[in-house]
Amino acid sequence: MLAGSVVAAVLVVAGAAVGVWRWDASRDPQVRDSVADMDRGVAAALVAAGDDAAVAVSGMIRAAPCSLGVLRGGGRYSRAADLYVPAGQEDAAISGIERRLPASFAPRRDEALAGSARPLIAAAGAGVQLSVRQLGPGWLTAEARTDCVAGPAEPADARPADDDPAVSAIRQVLAALGTAPAGFNTASVPCPEGQPGGRIATVAGLSAGTDSGRLAQRLTVPRGARVFEVAASNRVAYRDGAVSVVVEASDAGSAVAVRRTTTC
Repeated sequence: MLAGSVVAAVLVVAGAAVGVWRWDASRDPQVRDSVADMDRGVAAALVAAGDDAAVAVSGMIRAAPCSLGVLRGGGRYSRAADLYVPAGQEDAAISGIERRLPASFAPRRDEALAGSARPLIAAAGAGVQLSVRQLGPGWLTAEARTDCVAGPAEPADARPADDDPAVSAIRQVLAALGTAPAGFNTASVPCPEGQPGGRIATVAGLSAGTDSGRLAQRLTVPRGARVFEVAASNRVAYRDGAVSVVVEASDAGSAVAVRRTTTC
């Protein structure tokens, strides 16, 4: 009887502990509650950059794991966009974004790393930090990142509709380079309040295996478009009105990636 009482007591304690653990886990911050602020931060940075950059939005990713407590793993999630500006104008471009961001973001410039422009840091919302920093010559990134929150391990990529005009435009670019798309994905953020247009939307297409060399020499840029980066990085980035196009070799160099973005 004594042994049975001990077992019963242990089960009661264990059940109570599980209940407390579940209650505590239910209070964890959720990534879904940060998505709007992440999107708002990236959109604000892109609008602040204006026509002085070719841009491309990326999907949300789980950038790093973290701990929310005992046996409760979380993640720091990131929504980012690339901005291509004239080489040598990286610091001026970040300064322009700082001036044009809403005052509620409280933007400030941080210390620069060697050989890089001073990054911008701002608050996009509760637990969401916006940064704009230089990745390379003429190449900036605007990233909104959460604190440690609960959420899916890896959010799924969205797919554009087959009749999306960007899909047809990307097919034409790849056809001019002698290849065809192997797949598409898309990412977008809502335009800030008061801006025309509905969303800043990027459709990306990756080609089948092909020669990805000498893109600047092989690609015809529309007349009147503003070219921001070519040749040295085997990337062509240009802006034609409200449309940005980035054409570059894939990470492995065995395919061509095309990103087409419509802005506010």
